[in-house]
Amino acid sequence: MKNKNLYFIIAVVIVLIIILLLFTCRQNSICSYFEKDDEGWQVTGDVQNQSATPDYNSSGGNPRGFLSATDETTGGIWYWNAPEKFLGSKNDALNRKLCFDLKQSDISNQFDAPDVILEGGDIILVYTLPFHPDTIWTSYSVDLSPDAGWKKNDATGPSATTEEMIEVLSRLTSLKIRGEYVVGPDIGSLDNVCLFLR
Repeated sequence: MKNKNLYFIIAVVIVLIIILLLFTCRQNSICSYFEKDDEGWQVTGDVQNQSATPDYNSSGGNPRGFLSATDETTGGIWYWNAPEKFLGSKNDALNRKLCFDLKQSDISNQFDAPDVILEGGDIILVYTLPFHPDTIWTSYSVDLSPDAGWKKNDATGPSATTEEMIEVLSRLTSLKIRGEYVVGPDIGSLDNVCLFLR
């Protein structure tokens, strides 16, 4: 009988610890998992017949739901646009991570361009990913620190300073993730976007 009570108490403590850890993680991050809808994400550029609304897919994500959008191949580059909850004062994201999953429909005729763009306080910072997404889900983890490779204005610009990172994150007005990598028609997909805070 004593052993049963001890096991029950241990099980309750483990469950409480897991709940506390999950609550702490949710408090320390802003995420979009696309389990029910597009969560306010939009697209911008030559995509979706000039509609800002991406396609919501209830299955096939990593796992469950995800977003997709179709390139219109008019010559521009299209991006995923983060909703309001990712914007504003995000000082606590400094030296933390932005994580997301991408997938593309084709890996031929690839081209390079800034992959992540942060705008705020009249400053634009860009980041180039180390590799392009595959035709299966590809996970990325981007350090939000000046020594991670962030550049000012474009991929060939000067390296971002700590002061510039702080300025942008303290007044974040736009967070964009590149959606197209192919010269020609393609479909880009997005899932599991998380901005980690202190």
